[in-house]
Amino acid sequence: MASLSRRELLGMVGAFGAVAATRRMTPAAEQEQAFRPVRLKITDVEVHEIVAPYQDYNARRLFRHRQLGFQSRTVYVVRTDNGLEGYGETGNGPAPSQEKFAYLVGRNPFVEFNRVSHLGMSMALYDLLAKYLGIPLWQLIGPKIRDWVPLAAWTMSQPPEGMAKEAVHLSQKGYTWMKYHVDYFQNVIDQTEAIQRVAPPGFRLQYDFNGDESLNTVLPILKELEKFPVAGRVEDPIRSNRPADRDDWRLLREATRLPILSHAPGTDYLVERAADGCLISRFPVPEAVRAAHVAEAANAPFMLQHVGGNITLAFLAHEAAVFKMGTLAHIHCGHLWKDDVTVERLPIVGGSVQVPKGPGLGVTLDREKLRKLAPPKKIKRDRFVVRMKYHNGLTVYLRYVEDRYQAGQRYLSGKGGSVAIKELPSRVPGSGPMYRRPVVTDFWDATGTAEFERIWKRTESGPYWTR
Repeated sequence: MASLSRRELLGMVGAFGAVAATRRMTPAAEQEQAFRPVRLKITDVEVHEIVAPYQDYNARRLFRHRQLGFQSRTVYVVRTDNGLEGYGETGNGPAPSQEKFAYLVGRNPFVEFNRVSHLGMSMALYDLLAKYLGIPLWQLIGPKIRDWVPLAAWTMSQPPEGMAKEAVHLSQKGYTWMKYHVDYFQNVIDQTEAIQRVAPPGFRLQYDFNGDESLNTVLPILKELEKFPVAGRVEDPIRSNRPADRDDWRLLREATRLPILSHAPGTDYLVERAADGCLISRFPVPEAVRAAHVAEAANAPFMLQHVGGNITLAFLAHEAAVFKMGTLAHIHCGHLWKDDVTVERLPIVGGSVQVPKGPGLGVTLDREKLRKLAPPKKIKRDRFVVRMKYHNGLTVYLRYVEDRYQAGQRYLSGKGGSVAIKELPSRVPGSGPMYRRPVVTDFWDATGTAEFERIWKRTESGPYWTR
């Protein structure tokens, strides 16, 4: 491990404000002498897309929903001329091109680490420089105030019985919070009832309403959800794209006992008292620090949300360890995969993860796993139809587009065209309050039967429905 002279450390004071504040300054006489910059150069940037296998119990459902769009992740490796490597990661493929980061080659990471706007590269550079200094990554951000960081798991919206199984599985893994996006074509009350029946004491749900609807639509649903002990908090409950929407957020906040979190509106709604807390999602370190300062000034809690595996989890833990108001359960998705590219595993204990000791992130890259988990050239798709079954007998069928990364976001609609899923409510029959429709949506795969083959053919040109 390379060591620093006192003058080399002083050469980084301008860029490393947070580090310099925690280290003893040199005497004034030495400060007057010419600084000698740290001579460190980036020699290579690697970009690796990986596709790790999902956990067996819900692998098929997750893959059908998004194909590789969620399963794919990207690992970044930054190497310097002294042989050090820094690691970063992002979720939701496809991977960016390596050329995007070619400009970094030949540059000093001490100059670039706070300039990059890409989370994965920010992560890798902070890991690299913390290793150079021989310190855990959190010391580059600020003083540590917690050794254990609370976590929340994530899942997709499913039929009620599937949500119940998910809650049982995640609670057995040590999680006490589960986030999911509510769905126009699943009944959120039915889902919550099913989870309530099986959830252990203290298990809670975070509902993400995606900021799609109005106060009048969402408030009655929240009043129903308040009745369930398992209902924990609500993210982006209503629209936030107009100035008047802030008043509706304030009204909603006063009308429900469930805490309201802002994601799309960010920290602005904390300052304006329109939300109880917020999400800081996929920001590079300097932006996350600024957002954390706003939350502290507003005396409002927040959570980080970074999608990825063990590299991401380690990074999230280092960040959350220093943010005073980062007290909400932070969201990652490492529980979705049963294999990863790090040697170390970070166990979840009582809903929290321990901050790694470092140096840097405190995790080691397994090069063989990195090679093994490279994405397949072709992906194997099975045939299924999305089926929406209403209690009155109406059944709506449709097919997702076959897209390597965007399946589940659009559906087939005539002559090879497609339409965004969010437009579906206005294009197919079905009634009932939004998010509370008497409907269950599943994936139907009775391939080979006459009925399935008939429906498969009909949905080639768009949604099809029967009574």
